[in-house]
Amino acid sequence: MALTSEDVVQAFEMILGRTPDQRMIDYHRDLPFEDRRVLAEYLIRTDEFRDRYDEFVAQGMAPSPRNAAPPSTHARPVTVFLGDRVMSETHRGQLIYMVPTDLDLAPHIMRHGFWEPHVERAAFGQLRPGGTAVDIGANIGYHMLAMAAAVGHTGHVHAFEANPELIPLLRGTIMVNGCRPYVTLHHKAVMDQPGTITLAQEPDHFGSGNVVPASMTDPRYHADYSRQHQVEGVMLDSALAHLPSLDVVRIDIEGSEPQALRGGEQLIRRSPGVGIVAEWSMGMMQARSDVGAFIEWMTGMGFRFWVISPQGPLFQPVDRDALVGLPHSDVFISRRDPV
Repeated sequence: MALTSEDVVQAFEMILGRTPDQRMIDYHRDLPFEDRRVLAEYLIRTDEFRDRYDEFVAQGMAPSPRNAAPPSTHARPVTVFLGDRVMSETHRGQLIYMVPTDLDLAPHIMRHGFWEPHVERAAFGQLRPGGTAVDIGANIGYHMLAMAAAVGHTGHVHAFEANPELIPLLRGTIMVNGCRPYVTLHHKAVMDQPGTITLAQEPDHFGSGNVVPASMTDPRYHADYSRQHQVEGVMLDSALAHLPSLDVVRIDIEGSEPQALRGGEQLIRRSPGVGIVAEWSMGMMQARSDVGAFIEWMTGMGFRFWVISPQGPLFQPVDRDALVGLPHSDVFISRRDPV
């Protein structure tokens, strides 16, 4: 039974304590929730509900998590060991396959169902059913799944991952969640020109995969990033030449973000409303490109920048001149104010 506008309003008022505006009503009504109960379970898992619950605890209006876990965190599904992989669930109830020995994403998702919730909120919030998103550096597919939930079966997500060890897991995750009709997996490294690149990774840190800089000669780097693969590099403009435009790009490729985005210049130019959610690490980017020239290029196309904050307001404007001094963070890049 399809949700009505009244269903959405009642769920928001009961669980989040506020009345949604018409845009939020339309958005949630169009998502594939089976009934009010499923919508309610989804809202209970949101950061907004978690924050509201924490306020109640602080005011003595709800039990402390030390005595009783909040509904958004208790009864985590059991993680299943399947030999070469483990299967768990995200906080949205989506199944996800992970590397058993990974020390980056896997422990957090198995325990909490979350990974980089501020990044997830930033990307998810800019998407609508029927939208088009690109996930560059999909890793095990956590953000890919969140964006797939946002665009739904009428939209599409293109996920790019260079690490060949993660491709079977991503294929399994896409299959088990029924996303094959609207999620396309590309086993490619996104760069500013085609050709073969060397992807290097620390053995137990599957979030550390990075393109080896051409100038890298330090033996300590190669000792630390000892797992290396030769991978085909592609340009977004070639791989996605058939797309008229994009709504969201999420990109986290350990310092190669400027190169990957430059390789999608034509697509970016024909996407006036695109929002780019990017990891921002000056040290890693400077080893691979001229970051100042990249900032000039983006601002020349009309883009502005915001820091995506894990605490407080999600989007905090940052002046272009301050970008080179930012500590390791995540940024939102857009011609328009974020939603």
